[in-house]
Amino acid sequence: MPTRLIRNSMLIVLCLGFVPLSFGALTGDKIEQRVDKDSIGVVHTGTGDIHIGITLEQYEDGLRRRAKEVTEQLEKAHNREREALQSQLDIIKKQTADIEQSYKNHIKDLQERISQLESIRGQVPDELLDQAQNALAKGDTEKADKLFQEVEKQSQGAIKAAAEANYQRCKIAGDAIKYQEALPLCERAVQLVPKNGTYLNYTGLVANTLGRFGAAKDYYEQALASDLKTYGEDHSTVAKDRNNLGSAWQALGDYQKAIVYLEQALASDLKTYGEDHPTVAGDRNNLGTAWHDLGDYQKAIVYLEQALASDLKTYGEDHPKVAIIRNNHGTAWLALGDYQKAIGCYEQALASDLKTYGEDHPQVAIYRNNLGSAWYSLGDYQKAIYGGPHRQDKFSPK
Repeated sequence: MPTRLIRNSMLIVLCLGFVPLSFGALTGDKIEQRVDKDSIGVVHTGTGDIHIGITLEQYEDGLRRRAKEVTEQLEKAHNREREALQSQLDIIKKQTADIEQSYKNHIKDLQERISQLESIRGQVPDELLDQAQNALAKGDTEKADKLFQEVEKQSQGAIKAAAEANYQRCKIAGDAIKYQEALPLCERAVQLVPKNGTYLNYTGLVANTLGRFGAAKDYYEQALASDLKTYGEDHSTVAKDRNNLGSAWQALGDYQKAIVYLEQALASDLKTYGEDHPTVAGDRNNLGTAWHDLGDYQKAIVYLEQALASDLKTYGEDHPKVAIIRNNHGTAWLALGDYQKAIGCYEQALASDLKTYGEDHPQVAIYRNNLGSAWYSLGDYQKAIYGGPHRQDKFSPK
């Protein structure tokens, strides 16, 4: 009965909702760009406010529909397709696990993307650009995708406009958790503008999700090189690049290299945010999982304990992020052979997420499975069958 380590959910969210970079100077007349940080869902472009019209219910419904589609595809898929589909389903589960935060990140990402489109104003007809921005804001992704195809057609040799159109189409596919469709669009954007850190980072994410870890590593390395030139050391964007590059090396099985990049990300984020910040706690969780994969469970526990202490201050008990770290803590104790401590951690994680989500939630199933594994290791097979003191109908597939 294998246990499951969970990488930092915050890192995943940051990758999915990566804040696009500004292109800098605009063509034509100067246009003031501003995202209203105090009012979620509003973008000020200088040509009028654009209001994001996607509700939390619509966002959640879209994820559930896609989860159903992917689940149906998994039942029919061949072995080579199953891994990519399972990765996509896992991402949907992570997004629905903390749906409100996932929704906020999605809205923020849309705001930034709509604002970023101002950088190509003057290179394509204003009316076409306005229509594309408004379609994005309303969540009419089919219309937005067609409009961005038209943007590329009408860019008339404006390479940045064509690249941005492909990137926006890539993001639309990514938002829909359709990474097979997203990857060639992202790659086209990178081909047109090879040193854009935003394009490179997101292309790496898509490749990583599809299990193309070597390609992901290459894109992340290029993103890091680009963002170092743009921002220099000890910038939050550079730290994210290093975190992502570390995750790629971890997926490739080179845990030593992964740890080097993850430690650099942690050192940078400590300078930026200080102790007891969620980003720093996320870095420590990721380092804990890397040390676990390397087989140094004592070091893993040190980082996981630091991450847990920080997130308890930030979120308090009974928060999904705290439950994730408790789960990882339990997995490290299990690897060390301290089954009682592992059970204690798993039970706390399970109890927390039962309060948060109730029964029949994917995350609850993961924690029940891990708790069952710990009881099995301890020799209590009856409790292993039921996943501890709370009844379990079945173990989640791994």
